[in-house]
Amino acid sequence: MIYELRIYRLHPGQRTAFVRQFRRARRFMKKYGVTFVAAWETDREDEFAWMRAFPSRKARDEAIDAYYNSPEWLRIVDDLRPMIRRREVRVMDKVTDKGSLL
Repeated sequence: MIYELRIYRLHPGQRTAFVRQFRRARRFMKKYGVTFVAAWETDREDEFAWMRAFPSRKARDEAIDAYYNSPEWLRIVDDLRPMIRRREVRVMDKVTDKGSLL
């Protein structure tokens, strides 16, 4: 399983509006192979974090391509992107007991 942690720094005063738009984006994630895991408002007023998951790196590549080229995404992207000042993305492979550092 591949997990992706996404941390957004938003422009001042944009978090409430961003969360509203993010809910719209979340509605069609599964349709395109993106598994929503969780989302967090952090202790920073300008920050929003969320996690998504994919069965494999290949599935991730295919799902991201399908999602970001979907008609649903193309209808809302111009509302979402201007609210984001900075974005950090961490792609992570799950550590298991077999052959791991744990």
